[in-house]
Amino acid sequence: MSRPQRVTLADVARAAGVDVSLVSRVLRGHDVKVLDETKQRIHDQARELGYRPNAIARSLRSAKAGAFGLVIPNFSNPVYAQIIEGAEAAAARRGSVVMTSSGEGWERRAWYEALDSGRVDGLLVAGGSAVELESLRVPYLLVNRSVPGVHRHLVLDDEGAAAVAVRHLLDLGHRHIAFVGGPSDADTASRRAAGFRAEVDSVDGVSGVELRGDYTAAGGRAAVAQVVDTAVTGVVAANLPSGIGALEGLRDAGVDVPRDASVVAVHDAEIAEYVVPRLTTVRMPLRRLGARGIELLTTLSPTDEVAEVVDAPTELVVRDSTGPVR
Repeated sequence: MSRPQRVTLADVARAAGVDVSLVSRVLRGHDVKVLDETKQRIHDQARELGYRPNAIARSLRSAKAGAFGLVIPNFSNPVYAQIIEGAEAAAARRGSVVMTSSGEGWERRAWYEALDSGRVDGLLVAGGSAVELESLRVPYLLVNRSVPGVHRHLVLDDEGAAAVAVRHLLDLGHRHIAFVGGPSDADTASRRAAGFRAEVDSVDGVSGVELRGDYTAAGGRAAVAQVVDTAVTGVVAANLPSGIGALEGLRDAGVDVPRDASVVAVHDAEIAEYVVPRLTTVRMPLRRLGARGIELLTTLSPTDEVAEVVDAPTELVVRDSTGPVR
């Protein structure tokens, strides 16, 4: 998608047939000794061309915009609600608000205008394309993801979270464990897969099988169908929707959870309490992730490189979906 070209003061001046300095003073409301019809012509041309003042340039010595942008992959995953809550709380402490969009929404014209006109003080990017980040005129930070070539990211301890899930199953006596992974292009999925492999390989006599998933309930359901009637007794799902899908897939196959198989998912949300059986999870510091992202945007310069892992700990939340191996 091509980026819309921004209309400048020079464009308005050229269309109105006057000097740029006059356009600047008129549009700022200064008392200028010029004919009313000239003023009107300037305003008319600015409106027709779609000119929007650059609030960044106008506020270099004064107030901030008072808003931050946050882009998430989608609104259907309850995990992102926690990131939003953390970011909003941190922004509120600074007298600011958070504007949220999903998927590729930030690449649409309205988002470009908001970013270029200085209506946001910084951008957190948890989803969508990262191709045009370097050209943004506001500070940005990737959260819960990293992208090759982009040197500003804040992530969670994904490897450690997956290891916690595996260790829980090992402590219950499980020795044949499957991992329902995420999309191949998601770096969070790669890190969680690495944590799974490292923990499985650290114990003699333990076997692990990695299954392709897509971070959705449907993907989790399809993945576990591949290990029904095998030696697998434990399942680690790379995210919460995948874990819920794994429960459904095992139930459809007549596998009793947790009597015949145990399931634990990375990430936690309230819905884990209301599925049957209640889902054991590894709770990640998602609110802290959102809050820390806002903190970094307000303290770092736009050119600083950032490669930080949130230092808040993960937490195993044991519910009904895991039990001792038979």
